[in-house]
Amino acid sequence: MATDRKELMRGLKYELIAFPLVILAPILITIGFKAIKQENNYLWLITGIVTAITAMIIGFLGIRIILNAFFSSK
Repeated sequence: MATDRKELMRGLKYELIAFPLVILAPILITIGFKAIKQENNYLWLITGIVTAITAMIIGFLGIRIILNAFFSSK
């Protein structure tokens, strides 16, 4: 059972895309809560939540691809 290196690299690319989004999402959500208090503006909060959901989806896809690269029976 050999590791499919192309799939492994593809999964790592997904994880590298998700990593900055994981860092950015809480920052945007914090800015969003402060903007609600000051200006009653929900744009930053919605952007932060969408970024967080996108980071989770891309992260899970990356983990799934990496696991398939290690454990597939090709």
